[in-house]
Amino acid sequence: MAAALSAGCSRSERWQEQVLLASGQVILVERESSDRSASMRFAMPGHPGEIVEWRSLHDGGPWQLENPVVLDVENGAPVVLTVVSTSPGCRLFTKYVNTGGGWREEVLPDRFKGRDMNLFIRSGLALGDVVTLEHKRRESSAISYSRSLRFLGPADKACGH
Repeated sequence: MAAALSAGCSRSERWQEQVLLASGQVILVERESSDRSASMRFAMPGHPGEIVEWRSLHDGGPWQLENPVVLDVENGAPVVLTVVSTSPGCRLFTKYVNTGGGWREEVLPDRFKGRDMNLFIRSGLALGDVVTLEHKRRESSAISYSRSLRFLGPADKACGH
């Protein structure tokens, strides 16, 4: 019976994470991730008291969670890049730009400018309540932390394109 009860339960993780923006500024982001969704909440750099919240828009079903991999500020607007595994070895990349309080979705083209991922892909790791830049540096240098979790680049594209 316990197995039947847990089958319908969603595992959820919450943590705070230091995020290094392209500008060199470090911000603290509240993160939440479950097997059905992901969300982030942070103070907008340079705008004290302005809180920005992002939530995943796509639930592709089991094993197809939309994961945020980059958070940045471009031209004064918060930007989130996400990845969804559409099938084994195939991924879809999306860019969200916050314009006046709402998020505009843009599917990234097959080829796009590469950039380091600055958000941690957490998977049950016991890192505590705050994931620091040092935690992320150590994890990303581990052999088991693949390049696909460190860099989003021109070679990355969805299958069939």
